[in-house]
Amino acid sequence: MKISNKMLALNLTLNVLIVIAFMLAYVQSLSVPLNVEEKCLAENNATRPELLSKIDQAKDEGHLENVERKYMCYVRCAAAEMNILNDNGLLDIELFQKLEHLRGQNIAVLYECSQVNNLEKDLCIYSFKMLLCLIQNFVTTEYLNVAPGRQ
Repeated sequence: MKISNKMLALNLTLNVLIVIAFMLAYVQSLSVPLNVEEKCLAENNATRPELLSKIDQAKDEGHLENVERKYMCYVRCAAAEMNILNDNGLLDIELFQKLEHLRGQNIAVLYECSQVNNLEKDLCIYSFKMLLCLIQNFVTTEYLNVAPGRQ
């Protein structure tokens, strides 16, 4: 089975952006810790391929109408398990910025996404919207070039 370069690039980009975007704040890691991923997938009765597919679908469609709540809540669960949320259940911007060594444009993107999404009352929807916003707007190469251990 041959995997296309586009598919590999998309998978790498999604893995990196899931890490960046939602809050997967292990400084030396590019993925959700396996124990967190397994726990959150099980709690939400979801699989990783389904999750990645729904993220891609929502990104392409530009809305959440076709995304089941369980995928949104997976993102929420992972963020909570990784302790990168503030007391209000929102992404701790300053902590995340420091942990992920964000610079330049990506700091601005982080704040812009936060401003756009912080009024969302449903924390699962908030989490997924933040993820999509960051996926669509982060400068991946800038992130990969500044973070220690990611070069």
